[in-house]
Amino acid sequence: MGEEATKTIQTRLHIASGERSWLHDARLASREIFNQTIRLKQQGDNRTEIQKEVDRDDFLRNNKCAVVGKALQTWDSYQSLKDWWENQDDPDRGKPTPPSTDKSSAYPLVMAHTEGYRLTVNDNTNRVQFRISPKPYKKVKGHLRGEPDAMDELRDALTSNEVDIGQAELLSRKSKIFDESSKCSRTSRYRDGVYYLHVTVTREFDVPEPDTADTVIGVDINERNVALTALDRETMQTKGTLALDYGRVKQERQRYHTITTRCQEHGKTSIHHRLGDKEERFTEWVLHRLSRAVVEFAAQFSNPVIVFEDMSGIRDEIKYGAYMNRRLHKLPFHKFETFVSYKATWREVPTDTVDAYYNSKTCSCCGERGYRQGRRFRCTNDKCNLAQDHADRNASVNIAWREKTKLDGNTTNYRTHKTQPQVRVVRLSGSGRVSRPTSSRFLAEQGVLAHG
Repeated sequence: MGEEATKTIQTRLHIASGERSWLHDARLASREIFNQTIRLKQQGDNRTEIQKEVDRDDFLRNNKCAVVGKALQTWDSYQSLKDWWENQDDPDRGKPTPPSTDKSSAYPLVMAHTEGYRLTVNDNTNRVQFRISPKPYKKVKGHLRGEPDAMDELRDALTSNEVDIGQAELLSRKSKIFDESSKCSRTSRYRDGVYYLHVTVTREFDVPEPDTADTVIGVDINERNVALTALDRETMQTKGTLALDYGRVKQERQRYHTITTRCQEHGKTSIHHRLGDKEERFTEWVLHRLSRAVVEFAAQFSNPVIVFEDMSGIRDEIKYGAYMNRRLHKLPFHKFETFVSYKATWREVPTDTVDAYYNSKTCSCCGERGYRQGRRFRCTNDKCNLAQDHADRNASVNIAWREKTKLDGNTTNYRTHKTQPQVRVVRLSGSGRVSRPTSSRFLAEQGVLAHG
């Protein structure tokens, strides 16, 4: 039996017929349904009662059910986070807040395929055509645009019987326009600009078992870096090594925390919702890019397996005080591993976990216990060839060694006593100072070693 994986394909709408205002009105109605759903859920209503209560004539019933489902997922995520926070021995002031019910901005229009929207491939032009029903008896038609690889995947999904087209979300990017009616100064306002359709596709993959792998890739993640090392399972020779710096996430989290704390001290509690959404979106954007780079890095080697540290229970073991606990507990370990796992499934690459104890304090060459100082690891064994190494890359090598021991059933320490090649530290770029973000494929290629 294969393993199912779901992927989101991002496309842009080119509207040929229908009114753009219908799409905007439908997204505003989605916001009202979302707000009402959260209010009713807070009152204790179940899903059936909510769907009856939020029913409206100017909105498709199938779209309504999809929006209600997305709102309930948001509520369930909040409840899970709240339950975790309540179980902490010494919770700080970062108490989760329930989803907002007072926003008036547009909300993504969630639609089911063949009901709220339909996609087809034009045999003559090879374009993917869309038909969206934002209102009863109102249809917006046109074709989709996007990256060539994304459009090819979408065409394959539409023409294949093995791929299921799932729900889609209609979003838009706001564009600024200037109001010329103001005589004193030019004032600006916003309106919906380019519309985007995010389509989910699900298919089944035959992911091999980890014990069939020829290449073991250890992944170590901490506050600033994701370190990768690919080792040949037979010879344990290094095929590639790479360290991805994502320290900007740490900086942004600290910045948002400082702003939120100061605003709360002055009674400005509403800003927490806006800043929380921005922080989460930025973090997920970085994690998606990192996870794509990890999978691209792994896919370059023969029969790879991606190995993580088993981080279950680590939050209960870390007790460093309120400041350090907030920093470490908010690290997105599980979310990053989830992103990598489902992207790896799409490439038919298996994943696995090993013990997390002392990986960053154990020498990857001789196996002796050393010590870590910042990003630098030092080995205390005088007979070892390794004097110092990048601490995170050293940990990734130990993770790979533990995976080999686990797969081969060998409990002895048979290190090679060989030092690792120099690691390349690559920083993500994507600020306003560059024309476009660094591609994940380019990031992954930075760590492939050149063999003569």
